[in-house]
Amino acid sequence: MWPLRSIAYFIFFWVTCAASLINPIWGVVNYILVYQANPTVTWWGKPITDLGLRFSLIAVCFTMVGLFTGRKYVPEVRPVFSPWELGAFLLVAIAAVTLFTGFGPTPAALFEFEKFWKEMLFVMLLTRMASTRTNLRIVVWTLVVGSLYLGYDAYTAPSDAFVLGRLDKIGGPDISTTSGAAAHLVAMLPIIGAAFLCARRWPGKLLAIVSGAFVVNAIILCRTRSAFVGFLCGTVVAVLIAPRARRFRIHFLLIIGALSAYSLTDNLFWKRMSTLTDERLVESDRATAVRKEIWEASIQILEDHPFGIGPGNFTQVIGDYDPRHYRRACHNSVVGCFVELGIQGGIVFLCIVLGSIYLLYRSVRLADLSEDPLESRLLAYGFFISLVTYFVTALGTQRFYCESFWWVLCLPLCLYRSVTREIASPAIVPELSQQAGAFEEFILVDRLAPSH
Repeated sequence: MWPLRSIAYFIFFWVTCAASLINPIWGVVNYILVYQANPTVTWWGKPITDLGLRFSLIAVCFTMVGLFTGRKYVPEVRPVFSPWELGAFLLVAIAAVTLFTGFGPTPAALFEFEKFWKEMLFVMLLTRMASTRTNLRIVVWTLVVGSLYLGYDAYTAPSDAFVLGRLDKIGGPDISTTSGAAAHLVAMLPIIGAAFLCARRWPGKLLAIVSGAFVVNAIILCRTRSAFVGFLCGTVVAVLIAPRARRFRIHFLLIIGALSAYSLTDNLFWKRMSTLTDERLVESDRATAVRKEIWEASIQILEDHPFGIGPGNFTQVIGDYDPRHYRRACHNSVVGCFVELGIQGGIVFLCIVLGSIYLLYRSVRLADLSEDPLESRLLAYGFFISLVTYFVTALGTQRFYCESFWWVLCLPLCLYRSVTREIASPAIVPELSQQAGAFEEFILVDRLAPSH
């Protein structure tokens, strides 16, 4: 007899797969939840795992079919590919080229490249299906629910899920490590906060509060310094750029949240975080020293191979430049991108990040013309804080090939498309074109697609 949780998960998965054939947004929801609530690493997931099914692949396949069977629910997108998406395509193409111009298609390189293009395939689905306000709300609340599950999973984690006092075994493959889980969850906090601010009824606000509480507790249990630095940077930015319409309320909530988070910390957490400020501890801390040595070796690799060594090949090459760190990861997403995909790949990646920020800026500028100006601004605010938090965190850990990192990067495009879709009158478009720059001119069209 299967555990009740296994039965519930199995039924929910297949019901959502069936629903995605009618409306593909439910396929997106299914995939996001499968990514976070990976049953293969849980005690209750063993009966499901024994079936040998690839749930994420099945979810995507149903979603792809749903694009045709549920065509009336698929939002029309103009232009078909935005500059942001073209940049993502270019990055995948660069990764493909470096497979052969770098150190060759090693097993590690093939694995990372296959994972990378599949991630981008889902990102393209996400940027299309979440391009309406209703669908974007569904995605946001899916992230809130998924984060709540991860937080609860961390709260109930057994003792063998901890390594040296740090939570190390929750969630899917990208977030199963302590650094991965902390990076993902700390980026979800601003989105949960935005969901709370946008919720019109108390059940929604209560869900966001409970999710946020469990997520904060999970982050503390991970005791990851890069996530803590990302959290601090995100909090500072959140205070500085809080929307005027909700500024005092947001500042009050940030203070309450910070005090609540502090009450959940313990001596072990602060002992680890103290290595960030104590110069003597920094010099003696092995993890910090390892990162410096790896990054120094990375510069040498980039000098010798400016066009990249190929995706996933960093661990194969680092030992040749510093034998002390044989098969060690880069621990920096930007450095890892430049080394593996070359200078050209690193520049494209940074342009994509800047493009995400620009799209949020344009969404705020156009918010007054949307159906819900306040919600548009609050979502842009939450997405920007999430992007800042995740990017800063990624400077201390490898997140470049991780799915949720790219979800955070593409959500600004979803919001931008949602806002521009709601500008119903074609007469407004010339006015917008006068306000926009070259990038905006490429995106705005003579007649915006109707809402679905």
